Amino acid sequence: MKCSVISIDLAKNIFQICVLDENRKVLFNKKVKRSELLHELRQFEPTLVVMEACYSSNPWGRRIEKLGHTVRLIPPFVVKPFVIGNKNDANDALAIAEASLRPTVRFVAVKSTEQQDIQSLQRIAERLVKTRTGDVNQLRGLLSEYGVVVGTGITTLMKAVPDIVEDAKNELTSIARSFILRIYRNIQRISVQIEVVKTELIDLIKDKDEYALLQSIPGIGPIISAALMASVGDAGAFKNGRQLAAWIGLTPTQYASGEMNRMGKISKRGNSSLRKYLIHGARTVLNWCEKKDDVLSCWLKTLKERMHGCKAVVALANKLARIIWSVLTTKQPFDVTKACA
Repeated sequence: MKCSVISIDLAKNIFQICVLDENRKVLFNKKVKRSELLHELRQFEPTLVVMEACYSSNPWGRRIEKLGHTVRLIPPFVVKPFVIGNKNDANDALAIAEASLRPTVRFVAVKSTEQQDIQSLQRIAERLVKTRTGDVNQLRGLLSEYGVVVGTGITTLMKAVPDIVEDAKNELTSIARSFILRIYRNIQRISVQIEVVKTELIDLIKDKDEYALLQSIPGIGPIISAALMASVGDAGAFKNGRQLAAWIGLTPTQYASGEMNRMGKISKRGNSSLRKYLIHGARTVLNWCEKKDDVLSCWLKTLKERMHGCKAVVALANKLARIIWSVLTTKQPFDVTKACA
């Protein structure tokens, strides 16, 4: 059977399939069981299959691609304006199909299992760091309630706890010393787990060509490289570096009507973790620019003079996104002499 677009509204057990012909008319819009989805798609000649980007879209996308179809994933926020009427599976599947026909829509590529491995390790590390930070803050707060104040920094706290527990002159009771030791040992265990996960992550990506290229860019370390390799994938899917920066959410919002055109704060669209990492990397580069005299550092010095430090950091993060696109698409290491050409 011939068609132009097949849209699938994914679920746990019952999926909704909407099929449009070459004239964009609905051939059918029906429910299909999970076990029958691939069999249903085998009845069609290779065509475009569109799904919302969600937790199960990547494995389904890889399975459908093996049937010869071209799979595209579309962000849910793009689909929402096209839902007409009540919220149900049939209307959702039709909205996915109609949204995919928009000329300016940007699709999400189907991730490989290797990309998912990188992304999973990265998310596990982020979760462990958040858990450790919560334990550190709680331990510091509990100690202060007993009149024991420790300097800032996790290293300072971890060095001080054994002496605090052994000090008989403070006001800590036997119960307090017991739960302080438990939290202390839990922080130690989590720290070990974080290092194990980071080691696995670096071992997974260190032999990739993209990793070596990304490491040549200032402010880009192993963690940011892993986030880029997991999230961006093929940088050639973006027309230019500005599109990549906009996809990450590092470009300003725009409000224009008639002769009025206002530029606002950054949009904060896209991957929040990747945006956070790039801003942290940019802040590191900005802090060390005073001690260097290359082209990029000289540009950053003038940037710091004419705008607030936070704005300068975001501006550099935007520039780093453009540099990343150029490095990945040209397959050439970063050349600082071309950074501010």
